[in-house]
Amino acid sequence: MLGMGRVAIVMLVALSVVYICMFYYLRSGARMRLEEDWVHEGRPGDRDDWIDQRLEPAVSRIRVWLVVCVYVIPVVGLIAFVWLSN
Repeated sequence: MLGMGRVAIVMLVALSVVYICMFYYLRSGARMRLEEDWVHEGRPGDRDDWIDQRLEPAVSRIRVWLVVCVYVIPVVGLIAFVWLSN
């Protein structure tokens, strides 16, 4: 049982690194798309305020999606594997 605990800790650390990398990657992509939209539409005003205002909902969606994809699915898969193999 102690071995499974070690595997779980290593898995959570590795998944946390994946989560952080994917979060910043997807956030920068969303920010880039918003910057392109601002330029193409020729909007007046402060670009950074407009982008930050529209980036907040996208960031919350990214976080929820990543938690499910990075943490929930692999942990459920590991639990199912251990349960089925025993």
